[in-house]
Amino acid sequence: MLFHQNSSRFFLILSLFLGMSFSLQAQAPVPQTNQPVQQAPAPTPTAAPMIVAPAMPDTGAETLSFTDQQDLAELMSQGACPCDTNPDESKKKSLLICIQEKSCPSATALAKFGVQKYKEGLSKDQVTDAIIDKYIAENVPPAVFDLSKGPYKGNPKAKVVIVEFADFECPHCAVMKNVLKELFEKHNQDLVIYFKQFPLPFHANAKLASQATLAAHKQGAFWQMHDLIFDNQSTLNPEIFKNFATQLGLNVEKFLADMNDPAIQVEIENQMKEGMQNGLTGTPTVFINGRLYRGETNVEKLSAKVLEALKAK
Repeated sequence: MLFHQNSSRFFLILSLFLGMSFSLQAQAPVPQTNQPVQQAPAPTPTAAPMIVAPAMPDTGAETLSFTDQQDLAELMSQGACPCDTNPDESKKKSLLICIQEKSCPSATALAKFGVQKYKEGLSKDQVTDAIIDKYIAENVPPAVFDLSKGPYKGNPKAKVVIVEFADFECPHCAVMKNVLKELFEKHNQDLVIYFKQFPLPFHANAKLASQATLAAHKQGAFWQMHDLIFDNQSTLNPEIFKNFATQLGLNVEKFLADMNDPAIQVEIENQMKEGMQNGLTGTPTVFINGRLYRGETNVEKLSAKVLEALKAK
């Protein structure tokens, strides 16, 4: 592939030079003489410099295709080297530099892992996901959450703990709601699910919805209100939550008072801060035993992660 690319460039340069020569010849006056016209020789084209993928010694990367080498090196240049103890994260060496310096066995092992994944036939995106998951598992401590107050379903002593941060007006969160419901039905003996509030500022009714679920939680009806709000996501408005409380048979007067309780507003803010401290950038975000889940929103993928977590126990 590399030879072909350089050959194409060589012929492009050559044709440009020849085209320029022909253009000059066409514009030059023809001398009135019987002597043959001498033409200046065409400039000799310069060969394009050979592009070489960054070296990654002792990783076996040289056995990959040029494109795969480049992609792997690019990924290694983006991650911080775990052997660099500089407290300033922005000044830490990259994985690639540590690999090239042969100063960090962990960085070299991670690149070797990537090489192996490419050889197994995985795509660039699949290799990237596998490397990031391995890097996080080995170098990033699990997230820790305050689970003392929040609503949950399942056995709090279960081996697998899922913490979900969601926004009640987020359409992807509505999809995740159904996925987690099915996941819980499938693994309810081994699973506990905690819900954390993360209303996004551009959703007009999201914070009110959070307040409504926490007010319902005070009457033991968090999950019923949670489901009702998601099931009616497209019709949410400030007045509808009172109707939901009535529909669920709650003490409406207490419900409305609790909705406006400053303590509930503080609880929502604390949960949002907790999420941001653990790297939240959007919703839904799911953690499994403190590890960020980065896969697809479907039962099969999440179920595989649950089984993986059970094996690790």
